[in-house]
Amino acid sequence: MLPGKLQLGCSRWMGALLMIVMILPALDGCSRKKVEEEYLLRVRGLSMTPSEFNQAVKAVSEEAFPGEQNVAPEVLNDLRMRVLTQITEEMMIGAYAADLGIQVSDEELDKAVADIKADYPDNTFEETLLENAISFQFWRNQLATRLLVEKVIAKELILPVQITSEDIAEYIKANYPDGVPKDENPDAFNQKIVTHLRRQKAELGYKEWIDGLRQRYPVEINRPAWDRMVGDASK
Repeated sequence: MLPGKLQLGCSRWMGALLMIVMILPALDGCSRKKVEEEYLLRVRGLSMTPSEFNQAVKAVSEEAFPGEQNVAPEVLNDLRMRVLTQITEEMMIGAYAADLGIQVSDEELDKAVADIKADYPDNTFEETLLENAISFQFWRNQLATRLLVEKVIAKELILPVQITSEDIAEYIKANYPDGVPKDENPDAFNQKIVTHLRRQKAELGYKEWIDGLRQRYPVEINRPAWDRMVGDASK
């Protein structure tokens, strides 16, 4: 398994694409001015090459099918298409974040890295990356992507949701008919419910929101490069 706390991507709470953010291409890792290799995906100032896409697919394949050498071609193709969908969403959100001026600072990223590594004793964190043929820089870039996407989603979809006292009361009535557990701090418990309900309500608006981004930040796919890549992978 890949290092923890990275199990689901930007749509983990939306239920749209249950993909592992660990394998998604970091926006900072995407090619910006590469001329030596053709692009596969491109939106605004962000682009991704076929080799970068293949690296992402390889990583998620190893995570989804650990130790398996002969995965059915149709299964891999489905996996490739899901990765493609997730990557295009990530790139659209990245372009939107650039327009909004939303960034992940080095301090924020360093802290997140330290928090995750703290869960691994001794050198097991690095060993886990090596076992999955993942470089630390690649992994760090994925984490940067995750943090950036979470910032944008929080600002645009989660925080604007208004939760009323009636919403909280209905949730408690439906899920805790005997009332708030005695060992729970009432204020902290209510805040957990607010966070949950905000994410739940935001989920309903995700598809419309991402469709709006798709109109504003269309991702260009290099069809000849895609066809060559898919053709080579099927041999």
